[in-house]
Amino acid sequence: MLLKLNLPANNLDTFYVIANYQSAEPRAFSKARAGIFVGKELGGIWKATSLLGVLPNFVLNPIYDLIARNRYRIFGRYGQCLVPRPEYKDRFVDF
Repeated sequence: MLLKLNLPANNLDTFYVIANYQSAEPRAFSKARAGIFVGKELGGIWKATSLLGVLPNFVLNPIYDLIARNRYRIFGRYGQCLVPRPEYKDRFVDF
């Protein structure tokens, strides 16, 4: 899908969201824009992240990078990944 959207697929160190991936016109978001998209989709208090969408990428992405570099200090570190509940399992890619 990344290649189809002319995005680099050889280095997956970036957070990507592919919206409308089954349509004729999928859209790709990366880094901060992907986070804002996810926040809007989650709804609730996370929908407030959409307010950040007015800022340009050159402002948002360095903030995203700072949070990404310090994510374990901010959110903690777990010995293993959380397993999604069965009703949400179809939303995850299985390798």
